[in-house]
Amino acid sequence: MTIHSTTSALGLASRTEERRVRESADREAAQRGQLGQFFTPAPVAALLAGMFDVPTGWLRLLDPGAGVGSLTAALVERACNEDWPVTLELTAVEVDEDLLPPLKETLHECEDAPLTTAATLRSSDFIGWACDQLGVGLFAADPERFDLAILNPPYRKLNTASNERRMLSNIGIEATNLYAAFVALSLRLLQPGGQLVAITPRSFCNGPYFKAFRSELLATAALRRIHVFDSRDKAFRDTDVLQENVIIHVVKGAEQGPVVIASSSGRGDDTRRERVVPFERVVHPGDPNAFIHVVSEEAHADVARRVGSLRAELSAINASVSTGRVVDFRARDHLRMEPEPGTVPLLYPTHLRHGRVRWPVPGGKKANALADVDETQKLLLPAGNYVLVKRFSSKEERRRIVASVLEQGDLDTAQVAIENHVNVFHHRNAGLPLELAWGLATYLNSTIVDVFFRQFNGHTQVNATDLRSLRYPSAEQLLALGTAARGAEHEQVAIDALVGSVVPELTGI
Repeated sequence: MTIHSTTSALGLASRTEERRVRESADREAAQRGQLGQFFTPAPVAALLAGMFDVPTGWLRLLDPGAGVGSLTAALVERACNEDWPVTLELTAVEVDEDLLPPLKETLHECEDAPLTTAATLRSSDFIGWACDQLGVGLFAADPERFDLAILNPPYRKLNTASNERRMLSNIGIEATNLYAAFVALSLRLLQPGGQLVAITPRSFCNGPYFKAFRSELLATAALRRIHVFDSRDKAFRDTDVLQENVIIHVVKGAEQGPVVIASSSGRGDDTRRERVVPFERVVHPGDPNAFIHVVSEEAHADVARRVGSLRAELSAINASVSTGRVVDFRARDHLRMEPEPGTVPLLYPTHLRHGRVRWPVPGGKKANALADVDETQKLLLPAGNYVLVKRFSSKEERRRIVASVLEQGDLDTAQVAIENHVNVFHHRNAGLPLELAWGLATYLNSTIVDVFFRQFNGHTQVNATDLRSLRYPSAEQLLALGTAARGAEHEQVAIDALVGSVVPELTGI
């Protein structure tokens, strides 16, 4: 439907903010979470609108999952206030029928603003609508094309069997989350040279689940700006969002150049800090995973340079890392709450405490053992020296990576089972030399690794792929570090001092 109105455009963003606050207050947190729906506060909307380079000419703007229209209103207000040399045609897509009345009000006001000629509301599911636009085959029509896209997409995982995944796969998009799907579709709907600005969780910057999304994003658009927030709870402070978010600005089909990295608290009343970095520091040349490293401060850039100066990959130190083989719901019939004859120790994250393995944990919620039967043999590892890293760090833990050492004699058994929420460092599915295991764990538990890891990991999950992507000290350094670490204190200050003394490339952090 096309919107027409004669309402004054003065105070457009503030009136839209009133609608956002009202609609957000009317919705329970569970309802927002079910829809993956988090409305954009006015300061954040203004920040997104401010990311665009000033365009010229007749432009079509796309706002997918528009909510109450906060992003469209912010962009229209900026264009009017700065007297952009443009004429705007607006398209907002929203599936939630309860939001259509306030969204219509916003679009009425936007359409009446100077520079705007028309505002169209598509009452549709954006994925279905966009996939129809981008359909393939002999009878597919030319899709609508846009010059600007601004979006705060919904955040929700996409089940592999979902209708959304099927529609996306039909047009060659692999996305594991709604937000990645929204960005990928919007990018495809842009004209060459079109600009896209989106606020999303930072989780797409790393990990295997978003590799296809990163590859398409970086192959089809130039990354111009990335904005990070100093605190994860400020940008959406009235909606209980605890994701680490970033804002990206990309230009479709443009030549890649340096990238502006900006940061702020997200409250909207503070100064934005910016630095310009070569693209090669954001996406390392030759990285097959195309991880996106976001380094907002010079001190953190120094950390990136120091860790990046380390030359060893895991293969160079005769080590590998994998996720634990036991997926407990698949092995339910073989789980045992307490050790008994005919079982082997089963290690969960709860068994990793203060850098060592504490097993068993009697009376807990997790099993302590796995039946030693023919069906479980492929899930077991021989007794040995291993480094175990939790895949999810708890709220109480200061570090993102939490590593523990399992020594060969700790369990007094011939085999051990590792649960899938634990990453395990090994050598060809067997144990490591003891000093190497201690050296690896000490390095991984250092502050410099934690700071570096957070530059490309925006959530609490630590994947084996992330650990493979790290650079490591040489085997000789790790052996020396492990020899010293076995008899040392394991307080953070002591760990950092030890790493600095053995690995001179990291000294000074």
